[in-house]
Amino acid sequence: MMAKDDFSDTDPAEAFERLRGEISLLHRAVEGLTAAREKTPDYSLTLGSMAQALAAIDARLSQIEASRALSLSPVEFAKEISAAAQAAQVEDRRIFGEARDALANSLGRIDGMIERGQAVEGRVRRERWIAVGGVLAGILLWSILPGAVVRSLPESWHAPEWMAARMMGVELAAATQRMIEAAEKADGRYGVHDGRKGDR
Repeated sequence: MMAKDDFSDTDPAEAFERLRGEISLLHRAVEGLTAAREKTPDYSLTLGSMAQALAAIDARLSQIEASRALSLSPVEFAKEISAAAQAAQVEDRRIFGEARDALANSLGRIDGMIERGQAVEGRVRRERWIAVGGVLAGILLWSILPGAVVRSLPESWHAPEWMAARMMGVELAAATQRMIEAAEKADGRYGVHDGRKGDR
């Protein structure tokens, strides 16, 4: 810019012309500064995010500073770690013991179920053998006992003839006749002759 003394020796028109040039130059400089400011990016959102992040970091650091672990000496900190490890071991032993007891109880119940199943299976097998033996004994007794009983009866009762007639499903006389005929056929087949035909 021009000093005051510069206008004392010059023509006023020339001074005004020089002043107009300086004002024009100053005007262009101000316009350039305004345009430069308008072209500058807006960092307000980025700065706000950074401020929030810094606030969160500050809060976390405050929590860390207020924690009990930082106030302990190394010896006290080691004691705390040892106590926590012992407590964890005690809890682990308790959980392991409970799991072992539960497993033992489960195995005991399974063994009991297996033993009961084997006992039931053995009892069923024994009952089957007893039933089969009873049936066979009954068949054997039924085949032997009637003959023995009939033979023990007096001959005058004609129990064998009566049993034969019952088995044939005919009257006693017809049964006797059929038995005589069957005996004669058997004797003839094997060549046996005892003179029963002549006696009749």
